[in-house]
Amino acid sequence: MNLYTFSMRCVCCATFSFVGLYAQDTLKVSDTEKSKNLFHTINLTDDDLNDENGEVANIAGIFSVSDDIYLNTVGFEYQGVFYRARGLGAEQVTFLLNGVNQNRLYDDRPAWNNWGGVDGIYRNQDATEPLGAASKTFGGALGVNALTTRASLFRKGTRVSYARSNRSYQNKASVSHVGSLDNSWHYVVSASRRWGDEGYRTGTFYEANSVMVSAEKYLDDKHSFTGSFLYTPNRRGAAGVYTQEVFDLKSNKYNGNWGYQNGKKRNARVRDIEEPLFLLTHTYQNGEKTYWQNSLMFQKGQIGYSRIDYNGGLNPDPTYYQNLPSYWLSRNTVDYENVYRYEQQFIKDGQLDWDFLYRANAEMVASGNPNAYVLYSDQREETRWQLNSNFSRKINERWQLNASLDYRKTRSENYAKVLDLLGGTGYLDVASFTGAQSDVNYPDRIVTQGDRFKYNYVVESSNIQGFVQATYTSKKWELVSALGASSTQHQREGLYKYENYADAEGKSKPIELFALQGKVNTLYKLSGRNLLSFKSAYLQKSPSVKLVFPNARVSNRVLNNLDTENLWSNALSYIRRGLNHSIKLTAYYNIQSNVTETGFYYAEGFGTDAQDQPNDELLDENSLFVQEVLNGIQKKFYGVEFAASYDVSSSTRVKAVVGYGDYTYNNNPNLLLFAENDAVAKSLGFVSGEKDLGAAYIQGKKLSVGPQQAYSCILEYNDSKYWRIKVSWNHFRNSFVDIAPIRYTNNFTQEINGITIANLDRNLVGRFRTQEQLKNFTLINLSGGKSWKLKENYLSVFWTVQNVLGTNYKTGGFASSRAANYSEQYQEYQREQALFGNRYFVGNGRTFFTGLYFSF
Repeated sequence: MNLYTFSMRCVCCATFSFVGLYAQDTLKVSDTEKSKNLFHTINLTDDDLNDENGEVANIAGIFSVSDDIYLNTVGFEYQGVFYRARGLGAEQVTFLLNGVNQNRLYDDRPAWNNWGGVDGIYRNQDATEPLGAASKTFGGALGVNALTTRASLFRKGTRVSYARSNRSYQNKASVSHVGSLDNSWHYVVSASRRWGDEGYRTGTFYEANSVMVSAEKYLDDKHSFTGSFLYTPNRRGAAGVYTQEVFDLKSNKYNGNWGYQNGKKRNARVRDIEEPLFLLTHTYQNGEKTYWQNSLMFQKGQIGYSRIDYNGGLNPDPTYYQNLPSYWLSRNTVDYENVYRYEQQFIKDGQLDWDFLYRANAEMVASGNPNAYVLYSDQREETRWQLNSNFSRKINERWQLNASLDYRKTRSENYAKVLDLLGGTGYLDVASFTGAQSDVNYPDRIVTQGDRFKYNYVVESSNIQGFVQATYTSKKWELVSALGASSTQHQREGLYKYENYADAEGKSKPIELFALQGKVNTLYKLSGRNLLSFKSAYLQKSPSVKLVFPNARVSNRVLNNLDTENLWSNALSYIRRGLNHSIKLTAYYNIQSNVTETGFYYAEGFGTDAQDQPNDELLDENSLFVQEVLNGIQKKFYGVEFAASYDVSSSTRVKAVVGYGDYTYNNNPNLLLFAENDAVAKSLGFVSGEKDLGAAYIQGKKLSVGPQQAYSCILEYNDSKYWRIKVSWNHFRNSFVDIAPIRYTNNFTQEINGITIANLDRNLVGRFRTQEQLKNFTLINLSGGKSWKLKENYLSVFWTVQNVLGTNYKTGGFASSRAANYSEQYQEYQREQALFGNRYFVGNGRTFFTGLYFSF
């Protein structure tokens, strides 16, 4: 199944205020504005989002500091609902650190955790609106966020803060100091800790520390050198994603990844990130005419994500379908005794049984066998070198030139590592589903704690990209045109000789990819208060590592029809800036083509055989664990953004925001399946571990990108004595569950030999292919703050309560692909309770955040 990813919210303490537009695109917060609005400090916590494995992770996303009412509302009011601006993902936001591109070659997404929790780093950012003109890079369709570590640009003084929350973490304490020394030295020292035994979902502990040390030396009034070190290690327990049956039996706080061990909660799914980076930057600035910055970055670290493996035991997941009452309802002869027993057991407990895992391993050891269970981590160790140079020149009062060049070199080692033998003595290194040898060079290898196993490979990647941009400004017009180009190379080297893949070991051929980008922005000033803006861009993007090698863990195989992803993005805006009101209306249209989506799942029913009947019990003789690749996708996004504000008085303001979009699949892409090249796969029509299912007829189906429509009404009161309060009403509509593409192929209605399944009901086929639309929901949020000026110092308090009414809501989900054909899905249809129903992402109930800040 294709699990969607969402646009995300950042983790930071940020000061926001109303600021002016520069060329209508670039926005900057000044120290003067910050000192006036200290009580506007807000802390945006991590949201629970899914990763490619269907689990929930805490990652950060789009952040905007601007006077753009729509973007501010998205950034601050739509936390936790997975709303995507214009339906596009986080890979369409480019993040820079001293001009260095922070979007990873692995997945094209920003490395948010590298600066998460660093106090004050967002207060000197330059942000561009979607398709806006940026000075240091071409950028993505959702704009550019440029951060800096240059100490001379930070506001001098010391800031101490403490915050309390019930969202991702419970506590945050931070201290930062900005100062200067003789001989033109400037420095920043910032440290923070975020921690908590549990977030909103049970068992989701949080441990994160953040340190930034930066020193800048001015050689003269034009040249400076900055050395910066950022270290932000963090560990956190992840939550899962479940069917409606699970949430009905428990609640939206439920998380089955943890269980009690020796009286303490222990989570099996832990994300562990440790990626320190060092950055050296040279800056040359000659007044407002010339700006030239060069940066060298080095980073070496690792990301781990733990889980339980079981090649000698049953699935220990408490939400595994055989552990739920629906399984006993699915039998031809319903076992009501077990229905009741499993229901009550799940309601009373329903958590991971660590004691059982230890007992099972002890029994295996006693009988002279390897472990049944082991706790391991999927590891990625990455070493990254990056060199960047960006240049700006103001040619005259009307013309300005920008250019940049960026080079990246990355080496990533990817492997599974044994973390805990769970009381056992060793674990057999074979595949859980098939028993295939992970490395035939060392057959039947027994691994112990700290050993690598399962898979082991290296990817070497490099990228060089550049852009040039010209800006023209006159009394009536502002024109921007930009061109960009990039060249990317990837090469995989397998270190294990996996049993069922002939191309598992050794180096792949180098994969070289070239991409171009073009952009045009036009702003026409009808008058001083009325403006028209048109932006258009054509963006090519080379496939990331995870798409180039669709089954990278065990194969050098390269994706078929490998080519650049293309996005044509357009936006037309009308802007009205009155004395006591403002209006912005934008219409946008995006076409994204040659997109690839991947997913892993266990599927039953690659065709049927003579013994299969619609009313039979579960059959798994035609079942495989597969990787799905949906190739050549075209997506269409169009909609309207509306934002308006009206000053009722000098202290009271009313805002209205509308985001109305329609996001759909716009063609019928090709669906490929990859499986282990064993006898079972061959019998089911797989050739060398691959099967082409042809077109997936999904044109017109909705994209699962969170709510496609959002409406907000906001009332703000800002008192002259430095306190404020805000209440917002936010309504969300048109959220859809992600489809299971395999249901839309001919495989779904055919036998293995290609003949249509007997007694097939076309009306039921249509029903099985109906996409679920989630219920609309409304959230009420409250926030406020107070600031005191104590001589030259400031004391500030900020608080926010989201989802005041405690509304239960779903933000998204995905359909199960387990039933791969009509016969299997027919059995699901006949069951009183779905056995493999849709899985959902649920939002938080009532949450709060409050913080106390003292600046001196």
